[in-house]
Amino acid sequence: MKKILTTFLVGYASVAYAQNLSLIVNVKKFKNNDGLAHVTLHDPTQKLLQQQWMKIESNETQAVFKNLKAGKYAVRMYHDENNNKKMDTGFMRIPTEGWGCSNDVKPHFAAPKFEDMIFTIEKDETITITIN
Repeated sequence: MKKILTTFLVGYASVAYAQNLSLIVNVKKFKNNDGLAHVTLHDPTQKLLQQQWMKIESNETQAVFKNLKAGKYAVRMYHDENNNKKMDTGFMRIPTEGWGCSNDVKPHFAAPKFEDMIFTIEKDETITITIN
């Protein structure tokens, strides 16, 4: 009986651990510390799972997403310099505020493809995004 209980508890602990992963997102190279960074976490279907508004200090910030399951995710972010809660764009909808995404996707002449942003986490992870 003791062996069965121990096996059950070890199995339960590993499942519980897998359900409580964390993702740290470091964002660097903001052009200034004005406004806030809006960092969002999505599942592979582009569904918004979590979001955070982060202060920027020394041209960097860090968001921490908790209680995640092992699986596939994508992160998008933009620098809301003027605090209007939207990404400002100019001619041909080209962003006039800094932005970035997971895998540091840097497309040319088009918005990044969502599938290029997707990454897998199986344990606590840290990723870095560099502002475009």
